[in-house]
Amino acid sequence: MHVEREKTDILILGAGGAGLFAALHAHKANPDLNITVVSKGLLGKCGCTRMVQGGYNVALNPGDSVERHFMDTIEGGKWLPHQELAWTLVTKAIERVQELEPKIRRVEEHRAVALVPAKDGALSGVLLLDVRSGEFRFVAAQAVLLATGGGPTMYRYHTPSGDKSMDGLAMALRLGLPLRDMEMVQFHPTGLLAGPDTRMTGTVLEEGLRGSGGHLLNGAMHRFMADYDPKLERATRDVVSRAIYAEMRAGHTTKNGGVYIKMGHLGPDKVAKEFKGMVDRCRDCGFDLAGGLVEVVPTAHYFMGGVICDVDTATERHGLFVAGEDASGMHGANRLGGNGVANSTVFGGIAGDTMPRWIAANPGHRAPDEAVLDAELSRAQHPFTHKAGDLNALREKLLDRMWDEVGVVRDRASIERGLTTLNAIEAELLATGFADADRRFNLTWHDWLNLRSLVEISRVIALAALRRENSRGAHFRSDFPGEGELATSTFTVAREGANGVEISESPVQFTHVKPGETLIRDTLAAE
Repeated sequence: MHVEREKTDILILGAGGAGLFAALHAHKANPDLNITVVSKGLLGKCGCTRMVQGGYNVALNPGDSVERHFMDTIEGGKWLPHQELAWTLVTKAIERVQELEPKIRRVEEHRAVALVPAKDGALSGVLLLDVRSGEFRFVAAQAVLLATGGGPTMYRYHTPSGDKSMDGLAMALRLGLPLRDMEMVQFHPTGLLAGPDTRMTGTVLEEGLRGSGGHLLNGAMHRFMADYDPKLERATRDVVSRAIYAEMRAGHTTKNGGVYIKMGHLGPDKVAKEFKGMVDRCRDCGFDLAGGLVEVVPTAHYFMGGVICDVDTATERHGLFVAGEDASGMHGANRLGGNGVANSTVFGGIAGDTMPRWIAANPGHRAPDEAVLDAELSRAQHPFTHKAGDLNALREKLLDRMWDEVGVVRDRASIERGLTTLNAIEAELLATGFADADRRFNLTWHDWLNLRSLVEISRVIALAALRRENSRGAHFRSDFPGEGELATSTFTVAREGANGVEISESPVQFTHVKPGETLIRDTLAAE
């Protein structure tokens, strides 16, 4: 098949906070470089950064400190974070919050299909698929930034939009890159539960509702958080999510199968003023947040796992860099609310600073390995050679199985059931095509590609969850409820091998602080 070919100096996959900050910094570092930003949808209309409601964590206020932000991040991450990445996050966030401005060449409605290496193993460029025309385009680049974002949309309830399908991690896995912390899927405890007939189900009702004094009630109108944690509704996200999940498993649910959040006791007028956006969103779905009850459910929200990288965002593949939710290590087992946007902007900026320097030391484009390029073209066109089937039924099965078996609470038996079902879903998907041969805006084709990425990454999540035989942060094993020894903490590493995905473990390096220590005490003493 004909493939258009072109070149750029820096190719950025993703137009969220990480991608755009990378473009900004790369342009400042070397205005003579040709910089191209590729987005799966429309610039400014896709990605997760624009949807953020919670805020941006940064130590600016008097009495606050980067040490305090750092300790919150380490302790919130249950002592699993890569400490150099976490330290960089909290220190650079102060600079990033003061920046923001221009743009650069943009390529919209193009999905990245594959990261294509050169024969020497370095990255050559990226195979793209033009959604509008259905044509393929290979873009050779001296440096590539993977910043496609996460999107754990393989769960029944999820916050990201449906076009987020873990494509970046699927491509990285296929290229042989190691992925870290893949079992760590963060569930936000209060996703809107508006029934099966609206895409609003799963969207977040922000943390501030509980923080300001909102109550969680089960279907019998019992305020149940007292049964699980003395902090009640102000407990951490993972604790509240598990409490809600336990109420659901026990059958103490609302009509749609979740629980209620109640705000009216704080005063309807006050709630309507302080949480106008949330009140309006709930009203659109038929709920009265200010004075009544709103149904909620834990919803897959953020992915702590991702590609292993250095502090300068470099990966082990020459010429490939990673930032944002595609990268891993800075959050460990749990992401603090507000550290997500800080993460994207900090490491997006670092990638933008790093890539021009890397190009100066390693100039030139590298010819693609044509055998790999041909194989990836064939892989992307696979469904055109098979009979039409029911993709929606397969996706529904994936949503249910991941929620039930590898979701908020897991154990060996459930994970193994999940893996068996994932194998069956993948086999059926590979035997499924579609009737429409027109490649222009063929959304069924893109649904198929999305589903394949989701199935592949779902398997990695399940295998990593099976390997971690303790409970830490977002990962909870009911058969191993203890958190394990903090001093000997390890993180999981997933890599595609000759016999499929292999999971190993590596020790966490406590480069700044060890369990039982804190940086905050030293700061206060100095003051």
